[in-house]
Amino acid sequence: NLYFVSFDAMVPRALLNKYLQLETTDFHDLFEERFRRFPNLFAEAILTANFLESILALDASILRSLRKSGDDGSAFRNLFSGQNPSPLFSILRKNGYETTTIFRDSTLGQKKGPYVDNYIMTHKHTVCSLLDPEIRALSFWGYCSRIGLEEKILDDLSVERTAASIMKVDVSGGPQFVMAHLRYPGHVTRSFQRGNADHFETFRSEYLRRANFVARQLDAIVRHLDENDPGAILLVNGDHGVLTSLGASAVEFADNPTFIVQDNYGVLGGVYPPEACGAWFDEAAAAQNYMTVLDAVHALLRCLSGGESALAKPRNRTVVFGAAKHQGLSSFDEYLYE
Repeated sequence: NLYFVSFDAMVPRALLNKYLQLETTDFHDLFEERFRRFPNLFAEAILTANFLESILALDASILRSLRKSGDDGSAFRNLFSGQNPSPLFSILRKNGYETTTIFRDSTLGQKKGPYVDNYIMTHKHTVCSLLDPEIRALSFWGYCSRIGLEEKILDDLSVERTAASIMKVDVSGGPQFVMAHLRYPGHVTRSFQRGNADHFETFRSEYLRRANFVARQLDAIVRHLDENDPGAILLVNGDHGVLTSLGASAVEFADNPTFIVQDNYGVLGGVYPPEACGAWFDEAAAAQNYMTVLDAVHALLRCLSGGESALAKPRNRTVVFGAAKHQGLSSFDEYLYE
């Protein structure tokens, strides 16, 4: 059984130290203890929907063609909710896997489509939760400020429910594939200003709280697999960086490309158990000075298929999204962080 679990804006210790001045979190301590961590890991897309769909498409060119083929004008193609077909789900289902996706709310699709077996939403958001914190307190005549604590509790609860949904997948039948995203520890808001000490400390404190909180969920998932699904492989990673280069004081790529790339694309990631598919991950890591999450996915698929590629043609090894905005970005060689 396969589990792909991503955490919002989970970055490696090197970038945690460099950009948030945090030494470590409970999540990072657990990860170093239990997982094989991939050094110099990057996402090939930024923002959650783009990232998840880049994994499902398995290749930048395929994802671009899927999006161009749509006539509904949507920002993404509803691959996660199974309303449109994706290469990854197609391969897995043809090999007998039951596929399950889990997300907080309907952002990645209003309903389940025919191309995934199970699509689980764990939380119903309110209109207040969709607003930037800077304007939330003033919205709807103060109503949003009154329910702020409730929203925070619901955010924590939605993370717990997502982890619980992962552990509720029935592994007694045929092979299972689970793809879930937990929206912690999270990135900065649109109103975030890098030079504002209050903004920085507020975000830093909440990031630490949420990373420590979600460490308990990851620990529970690992313990569950040890006890109930000992043959499973768990791939864990962030979906993008903390995005402090964005917000209200956005930094131009040309002004500081190293900061932009590391802040947007640098992520924590690895595999459990640490020995799973070791030779294939070694090969992927040796091919270049860094690894992307999609490199790790392809290495895992080659491991399971006895060396066969998931693609009929060689991969389009370019950054999936961000290259137009981040001019000329097609490799991470110049932006290693460890």
